[in-house]
Amino acid sequence: MRKKVLLVDDNATIGEPVRPLLDSHPKFVVCGEAEHGREAIEKALSLRPDLIVIDMSMPVMNGLDAAPLLIKILPNVWLILLTTHDFPELCQLAGSAGIHAVVQKSKAVTHLSTQAEALINIAA
Repeated sequence: MRKKVLLVDDNATIGEPVRPLLDSHPKFVVCGEAEHGREAIEKALSLRPDLIVIDMSMPVMNGLDAAPLLIKILPNVWLILLTTHDFPELCQLAGSAGIHAVVQKSKAVTHLSTQAEALINIAA
């Protein structure tokens, strides 16, 4: 059975390569998209995804602020943070927020499905 993925990013150009990448993967299907953290929380409640790929910088609510709330409502969800930022403290901040992995947006096409599959395999 394919794992459901929720994509959360205010930039539609990121979803253009990411959605087909995950939908074409035999283990994943994108079940929905959101433009900010608050919308992600609403959609997560109804869609019950197994994995959420969330942007760090968004209006209304960013990925780091949304992550603890998402984990509170879906304790078994896996979270991958997408970001353009690259600073040493980011992984620590992400981990403190409950995020399981960080992927640079510039490397999303090559690294995202590999990272997502690794997380899902941990849960198996």
